[in-house]
Amino acid sequence: MSIELRAALPGDDARLREIYLAATMSSYGRELTWLEAILRDPATPLEPADWTVIAERAKTALGYAAVTGSHLENLYIDPPAQGQGVGAVLLAEVEARIGARFGVVTLRCLHANRDARRFYDRHGYAVRETQTILLHGRPLEAWLMEKPFAR
Repeated sequence: MSIELRAALPGDDARLREIYLAATMSSYGRELTWLEAILRDPATPLEPADWTVIAERAKTALGYAAVTGSHLENLYIDPPAQGQGVGAVLLAEVEARIGARFGVVTLRCLHANRDARRFYDRHGYAVRETQTILLHGRPLEAWLMEKPFAR
């Protein structure tokens, strides 16, 4: 069965929070265990974004990508759906929507998320710089990555 894409709707918030929690804890959350209590708290909002696209199969959300301007804020895939091309489909959609418009797509990848770093490397992203960011009030090292596109 194929992966279908659609815009996120207000009613999707609970499912996106489930995906965010599960994907985080199965990846960099293994190292940053303090995140679990924060992400389980219903008062913790999803990061704001200009738009969000959801990948689904049989009307079940498998993952999502959230974008602000030319920056990919988040790309999360439910762990049971990982390795099935869902992330690649979402990333291709983001690139198609914003690559030519802005000439570049940027993202931040936490040093603790080595699997994501390999994914972005395979898809042509390169490190522009290393930054210290705040995630829920704690400083973490992240790569600012980018991929240029013809305008």
